[in-house]
Amino acid sequence: MSELLREASFCFDPRELETPIWVFDQQRAHIVWANTAALTLWNEKSLGALRHLTCQDSSRALLSIYGAKLPRYESWVFYANNEPVNVSCHCKQITLKDGQLAELVEVCALNDVASDHMLTVFDDQGVVLSRNKHAERVHAGKTRLSEYFLHSAQGESLYTQLKASGADIKAVDLQVSNQIWHQVGLKLSFDIKARKTVFLMHEKDITRQKSHQIQLEHAIYYDAVTGLPNRYLLTDQLELALQSCKKDKLLAIVYLDLDRFKTINDEYGTDQGNQLLIETSLRLKKSLRTGDILARLGGDEFVIVLTNVGSMEECRMVLERLLSAIRKPMNLSGHLLNITASLGVTVYPDDSADADRLVRHADQAMYRAKAMGKDCYHIFDTQESEQNDSQLEYLARIEQAIDQDEMELYYQPKVNMRTGDVLGAEALIRWNHPEHGVLAPGAFLPVIENTPLIMKLDHWVLEAAFKQLSFWKSQNVELTLSVNIAALDLQQDDFFDRFQTLVANYSDVDVRLLELEVLETAALDDVEKVSQVMEKITRLGVQFSLDDFGTGYSSLSYLRRLPASALKIDQSFVRDMLWDVGDTTLVQGVISLATAFQRSVIAEGVESEEHGELLLRLGCDIGQGYGISRPIPAPAFEEWRCSWHSFPSWNACQNFPVNRDNLALIYAEVEFRGWLRDVHKYVRGTVSEPPAFYFLEHPGHWVKKGHLQQVCQQPEFMNIEPLYARIEQVSHELFYGAVSSEEDARLRVLQHLELLSQELIDQLRTLYVITNCQW
Repeated sequence: MSELLREASFCFDPRELETPIWVFDQQRAHIVWANTAALTLWNEKSLGALRHLTCQDSSRALLSIYGAKLPRYESWVFYANNEPVNVSCHCKQITLKDGQLAELVEVCALNDVASDHMLTVFDDQGVVLSRNKHAERVHAGKTRLSEYFLHSAQGESLYTQLKASGADIKAVDLQVSNQIWHQVGLKLSFDIKARKTVFLMHEKDITRQKSHQIQLEHAIYYDAVTGLPNRYLLTDQLELALQSCKKDKLLAIVYLDLDRFKTINDEYGTDQGNQLLIETSLRLKKSLRTGDILARLGGDEFVIVLTNVGSMEECRMVLERLLSAIRKPMNLSGHLLNITASLGVTVYPDDSADADRLVRHADQAMYRAKAMGKDCYHIFDTQESEQNDSQLEYLARIEQAIDQDEMELYYQPKVNMRTGDVLGAEALIRWNHPEHGVLAPGAFLPVIENTPLIMKLDHWVLEAAFKQLSFWKSQNVELTLSVNIAALDLQQDDFFDRFQTLVANYSDVDVRLLELEVLETAALDDVEKVSQVMEKITRLGVQFSLDDFGTGYSSLSYLRRLPASALKIDQSFVRDMLWDVGDTTLVQGVISLATAFQRSVIAEGVESEEHGELLLRLGCDIGQGYGISRPIPAPAFEEWRCSWHSFPSWNACQNFPVNRDNLALIYAEVEFRGWLRDVHKYVRGTVSEPPAFYFLEHPGHWVKKGHLQQVCQQPEFMNIEPLYARIEQVSHELFYGAVSSEEDARLRVLQHLELLSQELIDQLRTLYVITNCQW
């Protein structure tokens, strides 16, 4: 053991350590001992050379390194093998044998010496002092930190950050060039050679990892066909655009959908479809301004964000430019295609929704553009949107009403008007609203008829109908009950299964008493599918009727194919049949059609005794309407059924034959009723001109047309023509005589006219009865 070791009186043998260790004599201000590993670190061959090196430095310079408080940890830069090495040292105080104070320096770690790391030392101005061979190979010729990276500002930013905070920067990914990425770390250190504070930067090549990461990010955020941002990246970009939108500027979100893309894709194939999408994206890019955003959501749907729009006029100019760009003929592999697009637009801040809802609003507007004829744009209406939101709330409230049994069935009786018998009832939905009272179907059915909620309500109504039939069965009451079925529900694949489950759950009910009413227009939507469902349900014993018949313009082939046992004449035709020959003719036509197809016929809208009597004379026996009873709750229906009495004129028709050869007599009565109603309108002042004189001037008068020449020989007919002449005389006095300006006198003449009119109607009916009885 050397003399120095004996003098230091160490309690261990440092020669056994591979860790660099040396001793610094504070009084003599130089290193007095170092082990072999320390000599290697200092890049010196012997202790003498190391002593000589440190003796050459002034004591002040050495003390600036070693004179700090002990114990402590230091980060120093050494130059082993002439390359910078970052070293963490632990310094502690020891006492030499002669009593002198010294520092024992032990290297704790040799940092950043991995074979693939690049190490560079910069002075406090960012100038390169030294770098290892790995750094030299990459950065040869670069003398400043700002030159190390593709974007010089990135390196300067890191340098400024480290200088200001003094805190190490662990790992930052930066581009050295377009293809090369490095992971960079910086820390403050002390250059033991230059005797000053330096910046130590270590770099690691992460190009392969970064390239893979970039590919993954591109797959996540970019469309594979066009290379445009996809839905995910669009959301981020749109949110940033909203945040940076200037107060005096607009932001327009455009939803673009190509017209006929599916047809083209199916005809020419996916590859050509993709080429069309690529060409579309290129055209759109050329039509946009700097700063605008273009993304593809999928399929043939694109979203464009027009940023910093100065006015709506500017926005419209860009929209027209986009449409024009798409319209230009497109050559795909020799096929010249003409493409158009539909654009939906919403404008921020007029539409102050968040990014996701803005895109949805633009999408809604795009569908409006499609409905407008395509190849155009439609701007989203925020007020209309608020109405839609209100409708969604109303849908939720209706569903709540179904779940909480706020719904109730009312029953409108159906009677055989010829016999007076109560046949059954039609179940009609009502909403017992806790705040608004009883609401009729028109208050909520139109809102849900084309939504899945209609199926839920249908199920509730059907089950309530089964319960009512079950109750009637327990009371020994045998009545039919008809229920309306929504078009959307009837065309669902599972409708029959759901209906069959209800039948099984109410096995005590005779399903032959249940009738399902289907709107004629609903049946026409998909006659094949509807017919199949109706056939299956009919085999269970359930009857069908076509509701509102005559409003759907059905053909005879449809009626032949649909297994409905009854036709219901729409009330809009029945209501005016007393004075409108056209409606009377239509009603009679439906009755004849039902007879020809061996179907029963039911008239809705029987509002008076006269309506029922005329229907019986035309051959329709079954009716329902306010003239019989309004829809009423179940308890009130039971009371009504027990107290029902038919009308005398209906009873008189019980044994009355129907002769359709004499229908012109009925038309004559209806025609005259219509003329008389026009007289009343003139007298009341609702029309300014009186009607034409009935017998002489009326163009459609049945006598002038030569109808029913065979009844002209009847004695009763001889009384009719004089009545027409008297009616004409009185009406002339009413319209143009001296009484026309005197209210009381006019009323007297009008009463006289009404008496004559009733006499004429009675004569026509008498003639009708006589001729029918002869038949």
